[in-house]
Amino acid sequence: MEEKLKKPLHVKEGKVIKTPSEENITSSVTVQTSKDKSIKEKMGDKKENISNKIHEVKEGATQKKEDIQEGISDVQKEAKKTKEEYEKESEKEGMTPAEKVLSDIVTRFRQGTGQINDAISDYNAKSEDDKENKGNKPKKALKPLVDVLETNDTVYLIADISGVKKDNISIGISKNSVELTVKYKEDPEIKDAKFTQKERSYGETNRTVKLSSEVKVHEAKANFRNCTLTITLPKVVEDITKVDIDD
Repeated sequence: MEEKLKKPLHVKEGKVIKTPSEENITSSVTVQTSKDKSIKEKMGDKKENISNKIHEVKEGATQKKEDIQEGISDVQKEAKKTKEEYEKESEKEGMTPAEKVLSDIVTRFRQGTGQINDAISDYNAKSEDDKENKGNKPKKALKPLVDVLETNDTVYLIADISGVKKDNISIGISKNSVELTVKYKEDPEIKDAKFTQKERSYGETNRTVKLSSEVKVHEAKANFRNCTLTITLPKVVEDITKVDIDD
């Protein structure tokens, strides 16, 4: 019985030859082993790629964190510098930093309102000029161009006004504004001539300039030279009196 259960082996020239079924099994095992090895290699490559990506993400996050911290540090330094400058300016002007901030906001609002009013006025004047030009009438005078400069204790107003003498310029000053009135020639210099192009100013014009600080009206000075009007306006600086505290 035992001899019948044994699988026959083929012997050829002293070598054992496997049956076809045994060869198929061996081949199948070899192929499977090769596939397993390939899968392991691919899994290893994917694992390495994932590890590399995780490393790159970590490095990027670290770099971003450093950049953010550096940016915050720069902002803090700039804020500290601005605060110190503001404190110095407010101390010179006899105000607390909060009062200085409020004053600057009000000033910008006034300046913005003045610019809007000037723009509307210029637009209306231009519209009227366009209507008049159709009838070949002299156009209205243009408003003078003005620069306003400030130091800690003085406001300077500089205006370009050409084609007139100083007697034709009027200046009105209040504690927070300056009004300029300029009188140009009423008519062209050549009689019985018609315009083919009109760009010069004729007639009277005025402009009000809002100031960011109160000024000493009675100490104002003006100079007109080479078609440039310069007005010097000392600022009103509140005197601060220190009071000793009794024991």
